[in-house]
Amino acid sequence: MTLVCVRLEESFNTPRITALADTRATVRRADGSLKTVSDTTVKLFALPIRCYTLDSLTPVTGAWTEPYFETTVGLGFSGHCFEALTVIAHISQFLSALVAPNGDRPTPDADGIVHLVVKLCEGYFSGHSGDGDPVLLLLMFGYQDGRPWIAKITRRSSEGVRSNLTWADANTLETVGQDALFEQRARDWRQRIQAHKASISKKPAPKTEDGVFEKEVELARHELAERKVTEEEMLRQIESEFAEGIGGVLQRLELSLDNGKVVAGFTQDDRTYIGGASYTVSLSGHLGPIPVVEKMGRHIRKP
Repeated sequence: MTLVCVRLEESFNTPRITALADTRATVRRADGSLKTVSDTTVKLFALPIRCYTLDSLTPVTGAWTEPYFETTVGLGFSGHCFEALTVIAHISQFLSALVAPNGDRPTPDADGIVHLVVKLCEGYFSGHSGDGDPVLLLLMFGYQDGRPWIAKITRRSSEGVRSNLTWADANTLETVGQDALFEQRARDWRQRIQAHKASISKKPAPKTEDGVFEKEVELARHELAERKVTEEEMLRQIESEFAEGIGGVLQRLELSLDNGKVVAGFTQDDRTYIGGASYTVSLSGHLGPIPVVEKMGRHIRKP
């Protein structure tokens, strides 16, 4: 099991959907204890959505070209890794090749995307042996017409596949995994910070430039505090000896709007084998991944 949380954030004057997850993968031993398999697992994904008309199909190869609509959704998972990654692979394949057969050009909506994921989960587990009693917990998030949404899709053998979609606002915090204590503490601190921020916002407008500047700085500090308190609570869970299934480093994925287009950004973390600029995929010059974003997290804690 792991811990994933998704919330709406507005610090640095940039509204965005922010997802956090730990990176630990475990298996259960015969005696019931947990064994850490890896502390560098990826649990957050940015999935492209592409929509095509029928005349975009290429002959022979069956590939789709020239989408009439593109966007990106985020996805985080908790539960059994094999089942989760298999389902995510199916979701990615389907969302990257959506076809409009009637000559029109509809665009996907949040309810439709969640419905597709639910059907894929039901179809996959209908042919599953059930060995190991797998649990699948997904948090999916994106924008519809500029409006942020977060959906929770869960599958347990005792209750089947369930889903819930929320239109996100400043108070939204969705979590899956070993999340009860984290959600309680993080929500409490966020509510306190938001209440104090609201009290400052309601004060009469300052009459001097210095007063205006000080008020703006104070409000910005509250936005940054809300961001950091959520991350620090997640880090405390990662380092807790009472949460065996949570560990590794903290991973962040953010979706935001850039001139109406959804863009995704991953934060550099402390996984030592990901060197970023040390890799090149071209012999004619340097060409490699360089995460130009805020570094976060702490060094991997040895199991």
